[in-house]
Amino acid sequence: MCISSLLFVEMQAQNGWTVTGRVLEEVSGEAMADVNVLLYSPDSTLIVGVSTDAAGIFSLKTDRAGDCFISVTSMGYAQQRFDLNLNANSRNVIHTDILLQLSGMELSEVEIVARRRQTVYKLDRKVIEASGYISASGGTAIDILEQTPSVRVDANGELSFRGSSGFKVYIDGKPSTVDGSAALEQIPAGQIENIEIVSTPSAKNEADGIAGIININTKKQSSDGWSGMVNAMGSTVESRSMDFMASYKSGKIRWQTSGEASRRYLVSDFDQLKHITVDDTVTSTHATGERKSFVDLYALRSGLDWTRNKTVWSAALESRYRIRNRGGHLHYEDTYRSVSTGVETDVSSNGHDYVRLHDWTFRGDVGFDHRFSDDGHSLTGSFFAFYEHDAMEFFYTDLFDMAGNRTQGHRAWEHEYRFTAQGNLDYVLPLNGKSGKLEAGYYFFTYTEDGDYKVDFYNPSRGVFERHDELYNKYVFRRDIHALYSMLSNTHSRFSYQVGLRGEFIHRKLDNNQAWARHVWDKFDLFPSAHLSFAFDESSRLNLGYSRRITQPQLFYMEPYVVYVDYYTAQCGNPKIRPEYTNSVELTYNKTFGNHSAAATLFHRQRTDKIERVRVPYHTGVTLDSMSNVGNDYATGAELAASLQVLKWWNMDASGSLFQYIIENEYKIDDDDTESMNWQLALNNNFDVSKNMRMRLESYFVGPSVSTQGRVNEFFYLNFSVRQQLFNRRVSATLNVRDVLSTAKYVDTKNGASLDSRTVIYPASPLFTLSLSYAFNNFKSQKKEERANHDLFEGTNR
Repeated sequence: MCISSLLFVEMQAQNGWTVTGRVLEEVSGEAMADVNVLLYSPDSTLIVGVSTDAAGIFSLKTDRAGDCFISVTSMGYAQQRFDLNLNANSRNVIHTDILLQLSGMELSEVEIVARRRQTVYKLDRKVIEASGYISASGGTAIDILEQTPSVRVDANGELSFRGSSGFKVYIDGKPSTVDGSAALEQIPAGQIENIEIVSTPSAKNEADGIAGIININTKKQSSDGWSGMVNAMGSTVESRSMDFMASYKSGKIRWQTSGEASRRYLVSDFDQLKHITVDDTVTSTHATGERKSFVDLYALRSGLDWTRNKTVWSAALESRYRIRNRGGHLHYEDTYRSVSTGVETDVSSNGHDYVRLHDWTFRGDVGFDHRFSDDGHSLTGSFFAFYEHDAMEFFYTDLFDMAGNRTQGHRAWEHEYRFTAQGNLDYVLPLNGKSGKLEAGYYFFTYTEDGDYKVDFYNPSRGVFERHDELYNKYVFRRDIHALYSMLSNTHSRFSYQVGLRGEFIHRKLDNNQAWARHVWDKFDLFPSAHLSFAFDESSRLNLGYSRRITQPQLFYMEPYVVYVDYYTAQCGNPKIRPEYTNSVELTYNKTFGNHSAAATLFHRQRTDKIERVRVPYHTGVTLDSMSNVGNDYATGAELAASLQVLKWWNMDASGSLFQYIIENEYKIDDDDTESMNWQLALNNNFDVSKNMRMRLESYFVGPSVSTQGRVNEFFYLNFSVRQQLFNRRVSATLNVRDVLSTAKYVDTKNGASLDSRTVIYPASPLFTLSLSYAFNNFKSQKKEERANHDLFEGTNR
């Protein structure tokens, strides 16, 4: 039995007994938070119960003497129990640490083969363990998250949760300077320990991000000495990458560095039909061809943690250089019909479009965590600064007749400099021993972007590109946020609660050479949160959470100029766009029984001033996509997830979601609001072929979804993965096959006054990816990154 504890039982003359201890995970040796520690009488009557804090520490108080026993439980781990006798002589009963063992661990010859529960539920979040997702080898955080109920990854690689893409990304508890899916696709799956999804964040967290918070916890070495891992990947669409992690720990000092160099491709066949009416002309455009994108990423990060007395200090530096390209070679068949005369004209042409973004970023982090005492009394602080140097985005489009002569074209440049800084100061005061705590803190954020935009159009009569100075745009944007928060939490027997309130003052200013686009926006908002939890027994728990959130519009939502992503598709921002506000509530019940587990969630989300891209006719044959507040929306539904150990060598994970989605649409062309019943099913089978080989078969059924102007059809695809570990598990080779049956097809229809469009995208499939990973010393071998492999399609913004 691998349990014991740093356990102190102290008899207090007037106040009874206090039992304190610490809980650690057996494999990693790391402290475990939110573990249930319950004290029972011999007849199994509950006396008192608490949950461990962030340091894995718990404290139980009782005035009842005599025999009793303690039960220690956490979802996904084997229950531990040990007996106590509380009497006048038991002042200092000391054991070693409580080490929780993953449930379902099997002995194979002389080594332990463990599979963690893929999802563990806690008071205000669910934790997805990355180690079980061998299909994410050669992938990113998105490849792990795609298998979570109500998470959907669209054809452009954009992740949404319960119909919303407005989420914040944290890495090791620190905010990412890149937003949403773009942040997730830059985190190699092989460097991830687990992912926390917080769908109803507490008042302690910044209020931005209506879908909640996704926190990526990366792997860290806990034993002394050198260790690390190196990964390499290649795919049949010529994606390739290498990355590494290296760590050194000596006593109270730990240094870790990581880096990567990669090129990640997406290739799809594109087919789009648009009908546009402008004045007297109806234009029908049929575009077909190949669309292709790639991202080059070069990154290096290094961090140092050291402990002195009761304070942990940390510092880190990071630099990234990124090049993102996307484009296509399309053939166009156009028909122009006069409504008044009925005369039709047919035109055939070929188009080339290309967008290239490059940027160089630098980031520095510092922080401290001071513990006044071992009971959780603490003060922590963190600060980071981020600078993006000379970011440049270049657009070009060309249109040629069938003889190869250029007939139309444009060139456009965006040059930008960006600076971000953020700081936090958080104080925790324990209450009632260690069962409760009061938290308070201050937060500030500032973001500045300075840029300009210029554009050239092709003049067919002169055969040259000419600058259009009337379209030149110069802008400076700034957003400042100051916030205070306070939270109170406690545990009474089987019941736990956490309530909080956050106040934020937001200042937004856009200076622009176009007077109509200038504005200043100041507002103070309150953001409450509440979480309740009740433990029925050691294996089942009911959680209820509520949170109010906001999504701040990013600058590219507000840029007041037109850019062309291809010759027939233009985009423009909206300087007057308003933020979104959301109220979310969810109720979750989870239970473990033996090596099996199940969870059910009911949720409701109400959002006001929903932000969405709206497509309208621009001029003959061309549509314009602009950001708008399209109305309010509602999502109400349920999620189910289960993990079953069918046989000793066969584990099955099943998940599904079903929710009704309604948009109170200000852009509707009839009297009806837009609504759909969204659903998603995933069935994943894991097979232990031998002690060094595992296979995984994934099947996904993605239901239809609606937007303000249309819908995306349902689709199905199947993935297969196999991993072989070699050389005493130091080397792993993983083969992934995405969309094995080539069934994935993205179909998007949009309808509105004077336009309709239908876009069909077929990804290059099946896609084969081979990943190799080498771990040295004590570092666990796992997986490596490529472009988010769930990005099956390229070209959805057309």
